[in-house]
Amino acid sequence: MAFRIIPTILLIALQAYLLHRFWRWSKDRPGFIARIRIPVLILFLVFNAALLVVAIVRLRGVAFPDWFVYSAIYPFYWWHAASSVVAITLLVMALLKLPFKGLWAGLKRIPATREGAATLAAHPSVQRFDQSRRVFLRRSVYGLTAASFGGLAYGMVVGNHDCEINESTLRVPGLPPEFSGYTIGLVTDVHSSMYMMKKEMLEYVRMLNGMDVDLIVVGGDIVNGMPDEVLPFAEAFSGLRSKDGAFGVLGNHDFYSREPDQVAEIATQAGVRILRDEGVTIRRGGSSLRLLGIDDVGNANAALRRLDTALSKVPELGPTVLMCHRPYFLEEISSRGIDVVLSGHTHGGQIVFGKFADTTFTPAAMASPYVWGKYRAGNTQMYVSRGIGTVGIPVRLNCPPELTRIVLQPA
Repeated sequence: MAFRIIPTILLIALQAYLLHRFWRWSKDRPGFIARIRIPVLILFLVFNAALLVVAIVRLRGVAFPDWFVYSAIYPFYWWHAASSVVAITLLVMALLKLPFKGLWAGLKRIPATREGAATLAAHPSVQRFDQSRRVFLRRSVYGLTAASFGGLAYGMVVGNHDCEINESTLRVPGLPPEFSGYTIGLVTDVHSSMYMMKKEMLEYVRMLNGMDVDLIVVGGDIVNGMPDEVLPFAEAFSGLRSKDGAFGVLGNHDFYSREPDQVAEIATQAGVRILRDEGVTIRRGGSSLRLLGIDDVGNANAALRRLDTALSKVPELGPTVLMCHRPYFLEEISSRGIDVVLSGHTHGGQIVFGKFADTTFTPAAMASPYVWGKYRAGNTQMYVSRGIGTVGIPVRLNCPPELTRIVLQPA
């Protein structure tokens, strides 16, 4: 309960701060502003009451109709996400002003500087500067509010569903001729939930099947956090079709469900075999390719232990592809001679402010240097997918969902 209540308290505190700023700003203002004060207050009360209900009552197994999700659930998260951005910005601005306000207040209280401070404050040029500063800040807040609410609405309606199919060629030393041009369809971070419903997953399955690949892999985070969310995933992804079948691994959200065994079992029964620190051998003629999968882990040592366990279960030599949900451990994994790592977890950033050369400006970059695309350490290549689902809020900005067609070629 605590992990839901504490973030809820923080969100409500931000909402209260924003309401306080709005109420103080709108006081004694005529016309339109005066007329919207009470409606805005009602909105704050309604949305925060709903937030408390969501935090206290964890809804399990509730299948909301589509119209309710789009007309009620999405606006709920849109309001809280956008208003929190505005509140945090205003709070930071207020905190940055505190030292200067304190200094100025001190100057006005010290007898030696009191008269000079008053004279300076009354000077016409200072008055003009202060007025222009206030106008600039007010317009900036207007722009920030419009950008927050408008940008997040776009991210929910358009950015969250405009999927890209990308192709990436990975050149593998020693790849047998029989596996030259071998194709893998990569889908990660499904996050089956009310924001990734069965009908949406069916469309992704249709797209994956249309890619005509040899193998399909699901890179973790099958569910968003509840074990019964695997059921619509199983119904949709049971329709996957490829020459060598479909395999997957568990991600951190699958463990958040507290029933990872159940998630793995139901997914496997549906035709997506979950590899848990184990692997399989794929054969073409007299040649083989190893596919390994390890459970999600939080540190490099645990990742290596699980990888060593998987390697011991598939002792045959040959090019090796590893499914590892988190991309954090590329350097360590390369020490085990793995050729290809397929990962997800980062969602490509999900909310991306911009890109410059190979640098992606996103909060996700603070957690991992591997955000999206191809990376290399030694002879190990890794592809990190943006995935198809979302977490936190159902929004993607400058970061559309992705399905990836990986093509293996000899180095």
